[in-house]
Amino acid sequence: MSEWQAADGAKINYEVFGDASRPATLLMLPGLLGSISAQWRNFVRPLSPNFRLILMDLRGHGRSTNPANALQPDLMVQDILGLLDHLGIQSLHIAGYDFGGYLGLLLALTAPHRVETLLVHGAKFYWTKEAAAIVRAQLNPSHLAEKAPAYADQLVKEHGARNWRELLRQAGDLTTLLVEKGIKEPNLSNLSTPVLVSVGDRDELVPVIEAHRLAHILPQGELIVLPGVRHTFQTIRPIPLLPMMQRFHNLRNH
Repeated sequence: MSEWQAADGAKINYEVFGDASRPATLLMLPGLLGSISAQWRNFVRPLSPNFRLILMDLRGHGRSTNPANALQPDLMVQDILGLLDHLGIQSLHIAGYDFGGYLGLLLALTAPHRVETLLVHGAKFYWTKEAAAIVRAQLNPSHLAEKAPAYADQLVKEHGARNWRELLRQAGDLTTLLVEKGIKEPNLSNLSTPVLVSVGDRDELVPVIEAHRLAHILPQGELIVLPGVRHTFQTIRPIPLLPMMQRFHNLRNH
C-alpha cells in the first residue's frame, strides 16, 4: 500500500500492480461506501498480464482520509488527476463500479485526453429526488445496524469504527447533491471517450432501462447486461465481465 497527499491534506491510499512496461494502465475505482480491500481484488491477477493496475480508495473511504468533511465529486476527480500526475501517468483506461463509474464519467468530461476507455458498472446516473430519498433512508446508521447488521459490520471493518457513521451521512448528502448538481444528459453529448456501460439484470438501484438509455446517449457508448447480477459488487462474477473488459480496453490499445 502507498499513500499520496492532496493539496487539502487528504491522504489517498492506493496500490499499484505491475510497472510501466505493461502495454497499458488500468485504474479500477471502487463504489460509494466501498474500498479496494473488498472490491476489484479478484480481477487483479487475470488482468495483470495486459495491464499495469492501479487501485485507490476514494477520499473518506477505506484508508483514505477526507478533511473536507463532505464527499465533493469535483474534489474527488482532482484526487484522481493528482494521483495520476504523482505516478507520471498521462492517460489510461478506467473501470469504475457504482459511484466509481460516475467519477469516471466526470473525469472523462473534465480531462478527456487522459481517459482512453471507460467501463462503468452499476453506476446510477439518473438521480431523482425520490431515488435520493430512498437511498438516504437506507443509509441511516441506526436503521442499517438494525436491518442489515452484517453490512454494518462490513462498513466498520472497511472504514473504521470511528468513521463509518460519518461516511454514511456524507454519502446520503452526496445523493442529494447529485440530484441538484450532477451530470446531465446534455453534458455527455460531445464526450469522445469510448464508454462500456455494464449493469446486472437484477440490479436494485440501476434498472436496465436506465443503463440502456445512458449507453444510447453516449456518442461511443456500448451496453452489456450481466445475468444474475445484483447491485452489490460481491454478485459480480469475473466471467462474463472479465473477457468483456479485456476486449473493450485492449481493442483501444492498438
